[in-house]
Amino acid sequence: MEQLKIEYEFTLQDFEKIENIEHSYFPNENITTSQEVQNWYIKNKLTCIGIRNSNNEVIASINILPLKKQVFYDIYKNKMNEADIKHEQIEEYKDNNSYYIYLSSISIDKEYRNNYKVITTLLKCSINLFNTLQKRNIKIEKIMADASTIHGEKICKKLLKMNFIISTSHNSKIYCEDGKDFINQIKKLDCKYGVERK
Repeated sequence: MEQLKIEYEFTLQDFEKIENIEHSYFPNENITTSQEVQNWYIKNKLTCIGIRNSNNEVIASINILPLKKQVFYDIYKNKMNEADIKHEQIEEYKDNNSYYIYLSSISIDKEYRNNYKVITTLLKCSINLFNTLQKRNIKIEKIMADASTIHGEKICKKLLKMNFIISTSHNSKIYCEDGKDFINQIKKLDCKYGVERK
């Protein structure tokens, strides 16, 4: 079975690969440029998690963005598109603070889309990130996701137990959950999937 590597460090070339993967999922107007996603990452190194295959290529990723409260609610109310988010609107994590989190652009290369190991590995590394925030006493006020596909909707509803909020003007659906309830669900998933600790 192919060896997968969880990745937290990225180059512009990696972000270009991620952008190419997203073009097979989303309309062009819903996709943030690789350069701006790199700017998000420079602002906060915990905004992107990825998986590399045995050829060291990024094959799956998720952006987890702590947003300024007003920006969060602009997306929540369908007043703003994810592709419009600028790095200045992303928060830097500080211990003992609270944040509004946006789960953005969950994407998997088409060759790996039905690969259970890839999907569960991406879930595990996401859970690890939330566990890291918990250890730093970082509180999540609310967490939101924008689902553009049936798979995205299933992740939001069935896996993360998030509530449907609104259908957007760009043919996606916004889901949201209070931070406390979300963390409780993450703890259940943590137990179920047996996340490895470093």
